Amino acid sequence: MSHSNVYIIHGFQATPFDHWFQWLKNELEARGVSVKVLAMPDSSSPDPVAWQATLAENIDTFNENTFLVAHSLGCVSLLTYLQGRVDDRSIGGLILVSGFTSPLAELPQLDTFVDGQIDFGTLANAIPKRVVFGSPQDPIVPYGLTEKLAKDLGADLQPMIGAGHFLAEDGYNTFPQLLEVLLQAIFE
Repeated sequence: MSHSNVYIIHGFQATPFDHWFQWLKNELEARGVSVKVLAMPDSSSPDPVAWQATLAENIDTFNENTFLVAHSLGCVSLLTYLQGRVDDRSIGGLILVSGFTSPLAELPQLDTFVDGQIDFGTLANAIPKRVVFGSPQDPIVPYGLTEKLAKDLGADLQPMIGAGHFLAEDGYNTFPQLLEVLLQAIFE
């Protein structure tokens, strides 16, 4: 049995029941890991203040056995949330999928999520295991932004050729590569 807790944060226009989120939850729970897939409010017209409040209300375990997984808009939301909470406390690990911290030209309505500065050094020091998945064929988040995020965070970049934006319609109802990386981080 694991004493680990995993929180999964979805992105723009998604729900906890989309894409690979429930599959990952089921795979982890089958191995004794406690998992919460957070329901971020009004994901079709998201508000960064409401998303920060949701993260604060739902991430109730915060220690070296805490692992966080985020997709797309959930990544920058999570990083913003974490930077005010990890200065003297460490979490176990962070996996970001199609993440970005710069404005997306095609989605200017999300610019308010990337207005603030993120202290990547503090985050890197507090989070020993950091992995970023991205695809050069992502039609929503340019791969260069995901590469930059990985570099800024000092994270291991895992490029996935042909993965698109890691959505169900891209073939991502499951995500075995992410599961493998996460299990290795939890059980090593």
